[in-house]
Amino acid sequence: MTTLAPPPPAPATPPPPLSPGGRTAVRVTLIVAAVVLVVGSLVSLGVIAFGISGFRVITDSKALPSQMRALVVDTGSVPVAVRITTDRNASEPRADLRMVNSMRAGANPLGVSVDRGETRITINGESSPFLQWSRGGEISVVLPPDLARRLTVTTRQDNGVVLAQADVDQLNANTDNGAVILSGSARRIEIHTDNGDVVTPDRISVSEAFIATTDNGAVKVDFSEAAPKTIDATSDNGDVVIALPARGPYVVNASTDNGDAVVRVPQTQDREAAAAVVTVRSQNGDVVIEDLR
Repeated sequence: MTTLAPPPPAPATPPPPLSPGGRTAVRVTLIVAAVVLVVGSLVSLGVIAFGISGFRVITDSKALPSQMRALVVDTGSVPVAVRITTDRNASEPRADLRMVNSMRAGANPLGVSVDRGETRITINGESSPFLQWSRGGEISVVLPPDLARRLTVTTRQDNGVVLAQADVDQLNANTDNGAVILSGSARRIEIHTDNGDVVTPDRISVSEAFIATTDNGAVKVDFSEAAPKTIDATSDNGDVVIALPARGPYVVNASTDNGDAVVRVPQTQDREAAAAVVTVRSQNGDVVIEDLR
């Protein structure tokens, strides 16, 4: 039997050759596109350079009243971190500022005022899109230890991290966008943040009450020695993890709408006999109450 091979495929029709005018048009199109790209890049870089040239790094420092009992740090819309520290060698309390600020602003943007026993720290700065991608600066409040232990500290920020590293009487932190990082001790701590975590890199000591709420973020706090008498921690979107001293027992109310609720500490229903009353909630996240390890 003879097998006939299929006929060879017809050769592909080559594209028609470009005329000299057509080749010239393609070259012109490529050159115009390249020019537009280069000009656009140069314009973008020029705009960025012009925006950055309007800012500078500045420092400022102000002494604070040595007998103050209440301190408010209000950074407004200026994106800066707030650090609260103690220094046993400090002869007086002070606020130190380092930040990127507008050339139009003054050389001393740090403001300190006293009204009815309350000391208030503010910043004369500008919020700019050029500063939103990074931390614009930092305020360090440096306190003698004896003064800090008698002091109520309140922070108010639109954007910025709070680093509380001192032993104070009370700490109240309020921020729209930023984490609150806690260490040291206090009689009472109250934290409210819209977008940010509340965490403790080291164990903290709180004797009376700890209250923390965040809309979008986690609450992860370890308590040393004895737990505060009242703990109330809430997150709409994030985990809530509380670590307590092993000795108890505790009155515990742990709930979550979408997640797991785990309790690993001794419990009681008797509030009088309880070492602490613990209420933790999360709408979308896990809830864990465990003993320190």
